[in-house]
Amino acid sequence: VSMSLNDFDPLRVASQIRTVEHSRNLPIILMADGGDKPRVVRALDLGVNDFISRPIERNELKARVRTQIRRHRYAMELRQSVNNSIALAVTDDLTGLYNRRYFDRHLNILLGKAQEQERNLAVMILDIDHFKSVNDTYGHDVGDVVLKEFSARVKRNIRGVDLACRFGGEEFVVLMPDTDVSNAELVAERVRQAIGEKSFEINASRPLTVTVSVGVSFNETGADTPESLIKRADLALYRAKREGRNRVILDAA
Repeated sequence: VSMSLNDFDPLRVASQIRTVEHSRNLPIILMADGGDKPRVVRALDLGVNDFISRPIERNELKARVRTQIRRHRYAMELRQSVNNSIALAVTDDLTGLYNRRYFDRHLNILLGKAQEQERNLAVMILDIDHFKSVNDTYGHDVGDVVLKEFSARVKRNIRGVDLACRFGGEEFVVLMPDTDVSNAELVAERVRQAIGEKSFEINASRPLTVTVSVGVSFNETGADTPESLIKRADLALYRAKREGRNRVILDAA
């Protein structure tokens, strides 16, 4: 950016570059005259990366540009590495869903808000029926394919406000804020049908039928805890398994 712009204020241009999302991290080099020192100092405060004084020597300009490009690339790689580390800390590697640690933290937060504001909260636990036999019969590679496709179908059939997590193994959990019994049942049935009504295409010659059992619990009193909600959903899930699998059982029923 030249400090000699006639139609634009170079400091305003630099400031606007820093405020726009797609250009916020671009390197900026000022081309300044000897008397521009006060404005150069101001520009550096605004986030300009470097400056070069006139008369400009071509090789010096090239060297400064190369330096800023290297620094920019390094910063972008570092930022991506940090973002990846954060994602790995809260997501399950295989399915891409949130992990148990993330679920535990958010269940505490959402339950506290629900109790404070006297609002509904539902917890849905899902367990893939006979998943051990899938691993035993077809191998763990096929089991992983099933887990990935299962997770994708769950995500497609819950609502935007719901939070889907992998609880562990073949067990999954969905937090449903502001959800009463009837709406929770609708979501749970939609997920169950999405899992069971269409075969999982393991490969072209081997479609696999998968079903899921679901237990749902609801916050009922101010005395509910995360542990009590999970326990009641788990008991409802156990009933679904005991009564024949491939069904939804509501703790409130």
